[in-house]
Amino acid sequence: MTTTYAKDFYGIPESLTNNSSIKRRSLDLVQYDSIAGKVTMGGSRLADFREILIDFFDLKIDLTEAISDVESKLARHQSIYSGDNRVFAIGWAERLVRTQVSRFYNQAVLESIIESGSDDCFIEHSANEKGSSKCSQQLAGTTQSAQLMLQRLKSSYGDGNWGQDLKIPDHPHCTHTFSPVA
Repeated sequence: MTTTYAKDFYGIPESLTNNSSIKRRSLDLVQYDSIAGKVTMGGSRLADFREILIDFFDLKIDLTEAISDVESKLARHQSIYSGDNRVFAIGWAERLVRTQVSRFYNQAVLESIIESGSDDCFIEHSANEKGSSKCSQQLAGTTQSAQLMLQRLKSSYGDGNWGQDLKIPDHPHCTHTFSPVA
């Protein structure tokens, strides 16, 4: 049986392989939607990061390669924020890649749900997520408004308005994903 939508973060590549409309939409979003964050500011850092994400969503590289490419092409010492440990905390490249991969995949799914005329999205449980996380306790296994979830996602990850409202992804290692309500 093929996977149309990812059941969690680790199912995203298989979903992209089997769901060409989500793959195309994700690629379009990566190319044109804003990406908030200091790591990508200055020089060609944002363009370089977009190219890495495009390669991931186009299935040319896997998650490990994307993280490695970010570490080399967006090297800390080349950033205008190189001295800021809050921007470049330990594991910064992995957190950046995981967050934006999850963001763009889930944004594509939410937009697809809304475009289909529905407003219901389901947040999958994830075996790879800590049960103590806010998203596991308050969102996983529930049906939510796709429009509300999309607004929160875009406000945070696109506009840089980091509020306390729950969203997916809710943290850099969030493994939850959205899917249409069956």
